[in-house]
Amino acid sequence: MQQIDVPKIFISYSWSSPEHEEWVLELAESLIKDGIDIALDKWELREGDDPIIFMESMVNDPTITKIIMIIDGKYTDRANQRHGGVGTESTILSQELYSKRDKNKIVAVIAEPNAPKPIFYAGRLHVDLSNSERYAEEYEKLVRWAYDKYKYEKPKLLGSAPSFIVAEDDQVALFTNTQYRMAIDALEKGKSNASSLVKQYLDKLHSELPKFSLSEEDSNLEEAFKQKIEHFQPHLNEFKKIVNTVCTHSNDSKIFKHFRSFLESLLDLLTVIPNQRGRLQADLELFCFLNYQIFLSLISILIKNEEFNELKEILDELYMLPENFHNRHLLEKKYMTFSIFLPREYNFIGNNLKPRKYSPLGDLVKDYSDNQVITFEEVCEADAFLFIKSLTFGFQSDDFYIKRWWPHVSFYILNHRYHALKVFVKSERASYFDEIKKVLNVQDLQFIEDILNINKENPYNPNPFIPQWNGSFATFDLKTLSNLEKLHKS
Repeated sequence: MQQIDVPKIFISYSWSSPEHEEWVLELAESLIKDGIDIALDKWELREGDDPIIFMESMVNDPTITKIIMIIDGKYTDRANQRHGGVGTESTILSQELYSKRDKNKIVAVIAEPNAPKPIFYAGRLHVDLSNSERYAEEYEKLVRWAYDKYKYEKPKLLGSAPSFIVAEDDQVALFTNTQYRMAIDALEKGKSNASSLVKQYLDKLHSELPKFSLSEEDSNLEEAFKQKIEHFQPHLNEFKKIVNTVCTHSNDSKIFKHFRSFLESLLDLLTVIPNQRGRLQADLELFCFLNYQIFLSLISILIKNEEFNELKEILDELYMLPENFHNRHLLEKKYMTFSIFLPREYNFIGNNLKPRKYSPLGDLVKDYSDNQVITFEEVCEADAFLFIKSLTFGFQSDDFYIKRWWPHVSFYILNHRYHALKVFVKSERASYFDEIKKVLNVQDLQFIEDILNINKENPYNPNPFIPQWNGSFATFDLKTLSNLEKLHKS
């Protein structure tokens, strides 16, 4: 990875109000988190120092690579009238603009909507951080300016690739970190634009995911497949932290509408264009798996945080399948769409990556579980709950696999399991059970009793609704996992 020099930036601003000063301070702290050294009067000046000398030294300091002017109405008035400290700085900065060779050393950052720029800066391009809807995008522009690493750079001649800020050539890098940090910061501080910033993060993540696509040019598909999953995990951890922070810091239920829209948009990654070159099975399964990880993580975190209203909305949502969805004839529009892997349908994963595993898909999830935000056991329990929820959709055996969430991952908590899932243990408390019944859309657990009674008198004919894994003695003990004996009496 290339070595990048640390920029050092002086921030010029007006002490217009305590709120404005705090805004400037937060911006400076954000820039420092992005590896940019900041010279700010609040951090540099001490009692007895001369502010005028400090300002002059900052502008003339050879170690200062860039200068930011924070523009609000008072800054511009004082700059135009050459009044006070801002006026002194403006005199020096205007000379700097017109006399020095580096025309990009100084940039205006708009902090107040419709604030005019000083006369000496009029006509020059600026960064606008006054619009909360575009804050993350404009902030990224500011960071790129600080590093002299711009989004659009002229390619080298003779066909050489253009220079972008990228990770190592063999690693997929998604440029979601700016949106991620802005969303986390807004959520933790209770800012009014938190919902908008979460949406910007989810939109950015969705637009970047196609970078993980495999191609026929990958010489070793198995290794490329595993490498793409590995490179995705830091971004999955970002997503998990976003969801968890929404659960712990926000009371705005509208934010979860963004998650439902995001989930639906993920299905766009699973399309096959007719009459065109066939899509690699491995590539299709890769995006199925990434979507599967995202969905399972979301559900696990909602259950962990007892966000049952939002859990119900996500599980009851109808997800519209895109045109040319690869498995459109098999699947309904409910959440089971994200469990696209039916027991024998993950051809590449089952045959190439995990050929001797009872649950190839579950084993792959286990491989990449790092217990960040949620543990692997919590994922297994969420997976089992999703299966039980799917049993409420009717008992037509001919479409059992189509209308069920197959519990690939919960296979790993079935052996020697003699206690119920946590949600059903906690359901021994009446108020908690009321919430779970709402999520399941049932009045009681009679539907589980009905399922267990199927083929009960014929032990040689297994119950078609109870998952089993070929070659394994593990079975889904529905009665124990649902805490049926205690809860059916409730």
